Amino acid sequence: MMQKARVNDKKWRKTPTSRMDHITAYAMILPSIALLGVFVMWPLYSAMKNSLTDWNFYNSTYVGFKNYAVAFRNPVFKKSFENILLYVLLSVPLGIVLPFLFAHCVKRLKGMYGAAIKTALYVPSIISGVISAVIFLFILDYQGGLVNNLIRTLGGTRYNFMAYPLPAMLSIVFTGFWAGFGYSTLYQLAGLNHIPDSYYEAAMLDGANAFKRMIYVTVPCMKNIFLLCLVNGISGTMMMMELPLLMTGMNDINKAGGPNNGTITPVLYIYKMFSDSTVSMGYMLSCALLMMVFCSVFTCIVFFLIKPDKSLE
Repeated sequence: MMQKARVNDKKWRKTPTSRMDHITAYAMILPSIALLGVFVMWPLYSAMKNSLTDWNFYNSTYVGFKNYAVAFRNPVFKKSFENILLYVLLSVPLGIVLPFLFAHCVKRLKGMYGAAIKTALYVPSIISGVISAVIFLFILDYQGGLVNNLIRTLGGTRYNFMAYPLPAMLSIVFTGFWAGFGYSTLYQLAGLNHIPDSYYEAAMLDGANAFKRMIYVTVPCMKNIFLLCLVNGISGTMMMMELPLLMTGMNDINKAGGPNNGTITPVLYIYKMFSDSTVSMGYMLSCALLMMVFCSVFTCIVFFLIKPDKSLE
């Protein structure tokens, strides 16, 4: 009986309709594969090849892994990775917990007020990072910024937030948090609305109060949304460049990432190296590939430690 089933299965696979289905399927994915090859795989191969050379667009000399060794020994490049890890530790938890709590409040709002608040929440997300940086530069400005004017009104002295590494980093973190707050809140609001009311009703029948319902019902059901916000937050923070570039180097690109390289990120470091004509393109490519590997490994670790759950439905 099993042999007959296998024979019939083989006959079915050889039917013209089955072959046509396979041809159609491959034809439909062919454009995507072609675009992936042209715009992703080929540039990646070219970057890997040129990272092993002393390349300056016109001439290239094979140097092996010298560029990678120089990158590993460069103190500024290593400092940029320390900074980006600190950025992640400061901004990602903040960008998940506070939007989660605020989404609980927004969920209770109905009608016109709820729609208005949801719209207002999303506005910062459509503003570019450049505009966000300029807005907060005006707010934190030493001479006439809103914060310093408030400090002086309360009897204090003005404070230059961009003159010291830690306050400058915290200013950049808060700017990024403000820009992504609405995006994360609306994602989590959608996740909260997706949780069936029957789960909360069952918990209430068991005597669970509001806090226990949040811990034992809401948080487990929001695991996939938390994972999405976590991965987006990590990848977005690691690729950050425009905020530290503009907030610390608006007038002089050489000062970007300061003070004392306290806010520099790997992408900003590569950008600054690109403006230096004495630095080889091969070295910059090696730094970019190291950054790619670092981000990929970090994301894989997150997915390994926090496995997504299946849908509730």
